[in-house]
Amino acid sequence: MNDIEVASVTKRFEDMVAVDDLSLTVTRGELIGLLGPNGAGKSTLTKMISGMLNPTSGTIKIGEFCVQTQPMKVKEQLGVVPQDIVLYDYLNAKENLSFYGRLYGLTGSKLKSRINELLEFTQLDEKAVKRHVSKYSGGMKRRVNIAAALLHEPQVILLDEPTAGLDPQNKHALWQIIETLKSQGKTIVLTTHMMDEAEELCDRVAIMDKGKIIALGSPRELVKKVKMENTITVVPDKAAPELVEKLKNMQGVKNAYIAFDEDEKTQALKVITDNPDDILPDVVAAVAKDGTKVLSVQLSKVTLEDVFITLTGRSLRE
Repeated sequence: MNDIEVASVTKRFEDMVAVDDLSLTVTRGELIGLLGPNGAGKSTLTKMISGMLNPTSGTIKIGEFCVQTQPMKVKEQLGVVPQDIVLYDYLNAKENLSFYGRLYGLTGSKLKSRINELLEFTQLDEKAVKRHVSKYSGGMKRRVNIAAALLHEPQVILLDEPTAGLDPQNKHALWQIIETLKSQGKTIVLTTHMMDEAEELCDRVAIMDKGKIIALGSPRELVKKVKMENTITVVPDKAAPELVEKLKNMQGVKNAYIAFDEDEKTQALKVITDNPDDILPDVVAAVAKDGTKVLSVQLSKVTLEDVFITLTGRSLRE
């Protein structure tokens, strides 16, 4: 059974096409990632799926209900976690959830029970829930944001970059929450520009660029699709664009680019090759030739970010 059906959807803003004749189906219980840089059309697509934006053309269904013609039925099936925090700072967690619960038509003991379930599910302790949201960390606010979207027990959940701006500890805590929702049989659409998030969580990934899906499959299938296996990662004390061009022109190098590690806050040179053992000495020598210090070198398998750059010629964060 398909919980989401997007059929030939286009969204135009005056003379700009944000989503271009896009079709996509998501089966019940599947976690699909929309991966791409800012401006690829990910958020526009999820806003149309949620009913916040109307498509210029095409149709969208959630379960058996049409988003455009049966919006109230769709809202019963759908939980939306926006990228921006949608909470009232002067209320605490319970008060915020009580407010949103009443908007969903929940009252009395049922609402109280549901709030307590979700506070336990999102691991917010009793002391924390009594403080105003303005005093919460970014990770705590994200958890309450997720809880608010789950109050009415939706089958389909849209997560728009839920871990953006979080430290590694809070990011992995939210990953656990998402994995638990999947284990409960929820259908989840996750928009992200972080390839490690997509690789870790998603059954399938739709790589988006310029409003289109340019590749679709499991992370493993997408890596196989580009017919590459290995990456040399060199962390220098400085990563200059001229050095990237030099590496690209080396024999045996299929691609090279600068990647930013959000956890370590460092820049690294990524070199895609079929023969890492053969060209590794030459790569290190080329990096160090102009007085650049090599801090570390690592051999690894090709990632989704490597796939994206191979398909589009640009970084996920450009």
